[in-house]
Amino acid sequence: MSYSSSDVRRLRTQFWESKQHIYAHPASLVASSDDPTALFTVAGMQPLVPYLSGQPHPSGKRLYNIQRCIRTNDIEEIGDNTHHTMFEMMGNRSLGDYFKKDSLTRTIEFLTDIVGIPLQKLGGTVFWGYDDPTNPIPFDHEAKNILIGLGIPEHAITSVPMIKGKKCDNFWGPAGTIWPCGPCCEIYYDKGDAFGPQDYDYTNNPRYVEIWNNVFMDSYKNADGTLTPLAHKNIDTGMGFERLITILQNAKSAYETDLFAGIIQTIETLTHTVYYPDADTPTKKSLRIIAEHARSCAFLAMDGVSPSNEWRGYIMRRLLRRMRFHLLLVAKNQNLDSSHCATELVSAVTTIYHHHYPHLLETQTATISMRSKERLQFSKTITKWRAVLDHWITKNTDHDLLPWDFVFQLHDTYGLPPDISDDILHTMGKRIDREWFDAAKQRAREASKQGADKKFGKRVDRAAICANIPKTRFVGYSDYEITNATILKQTILDDGRMIIITDITPLYAESGGQCSDHGKIITDDGQEYTVYDVIKYDGVWIHIVK
Repeated sequence: MSYSSSDVRRLRTQFWESKQHIYAHPASLVASSDDPTALFTVAGMQPLVPYLSGQPHPSGKRLYNIQRCIRTNDIEEIGDNTHHTMFEMMGNRSLGDYFKKDSLTRTIEFLTDIVGIPLQKLGGTVFWGYDDPTNPIPFDHEAKNILIGLGIPEHAITSVPMIKGKKCDNFWGPAGTIWPCGPCCEIYYDKGDAFGPQDYDYTNNPRYVEIWNNVFMDSYKNADGTLTPLAHKNIDTGMGFERLITILQNAKSAYETDLFAGIIQTIETLTHTVYYPDADTPTKKSLRIIAEHARSCAFLAMDGVSPSNEWRGYIMRRLLRRMRFHLLLVAKNQNLDSSHCATELVSAVTTIYHHHYPHLLETQTATISMRSKERLQFSKTITKWRAVLDHWITKNTDHDLLPWDFVFQLHDTYGLPPDISDDILHTMGKRIDREWFDAAKQRAREASKQGADKKFGKRVDRAAICANIPKTRFVGYSDYEITNATILKQTILDDGRMIIITDITPLYAESGGQCSDHGKIITDDGQEYTVYDVIKYDGVWIHIVK
């Protein structure tokens, strides 16, 4: 039982096509504009909600694909054996065609007959039931009996009761307020005695890892919380590709598989370090973080995401900066060339994945350039941040706990995410006090508002100044000088100050306590203005000039 990741992709394609399934082209990592609340595609089913809700799919009722997904709620956990920001989710769907028996039969067939996992290594969970007077959902005896009929021993099939009035994990969805949903059946792999007791506690025992989830969509959750039966029952399944490859290659984690090996080897060369899979060291964790974030950022860039201070761009920026910090950490003050590191890491990811994602080759040059600029900026940030931190530590030698509001101030001023601050402090034997985070955040908001009022004066109607002006496009995270800006407004205020508003700007506006950029605006006729302050109001950047 040992397959390359390319072997598994091929075997899976052959299997589902033999079951009359059609390949559905995966969606972008960037969530559809149909859902304004979602930043990224977080599950294989997300792009298919209209079809799971009853809309006919142009390719038919039986579909399969591998959907790349991004989940950002556990970025700080990256580096362990299981978490990934980006992952690939293998899925097959039945849109009003087959249901529980066929779905579970094909799941066990693929795992045992196609990729050779012994049946005795598999177990499962089924839905316990939901005792709600308005929406009662019964225990899923049908799924349990199907698994037993397929050879899974009854003692290896468990269910988790409702806890504190909430549905247990065996009821899938909805991710939003409305969504197709239903009970599910999770398939677990038993890693063996070395990882824990054989107690079939799938929720708390590292011995077991979930590899495949079959969701039996028979209901639609309405905005008021009620469930309406779907006219056509659907199947949506998800199997973590990284987890399956880890099992099939008998690896401790995905980082020891061919999905990451080439990336980690590149990092070893860049940093002159060695990756020891069995070691429990900060260096191993750092190398994993670099590899994971390098892969995630390459795919985000492929799908059009650039680093910025908002929305998806903020996640991209956070990953790039976290990756850069850990490169500096493991390189131990070696002179790392930003452009060279960017080129080598992007190339390593592209080499592994371009056969399955050809667009990575097309975006490779732009991705390298973007990373080089962001790393150059971050290196300056690290230098300034470290000087302020060292000064604080010198003055507070007896304190191992840094006040959270101080860390928040550093983050606000220098853009260094708190988790990176935490990592740096850990190397110094210090840690962060997070108790005052909310208070510090509120104080920063108030200070920002007061600062804006002071700069403009309360008598100035900022809303009137920015009326009928479109939001400014800020490009300062990728460009430090531009030549294609258009002046939308140029005027002198009552107090004698001059302002210029353009459609595009590379100059950062004061925000959350972080000082604005200074610069120059030179018009086509050669007139030169010095920008000594930049503030923003309702998405419009206002340059104060002289």
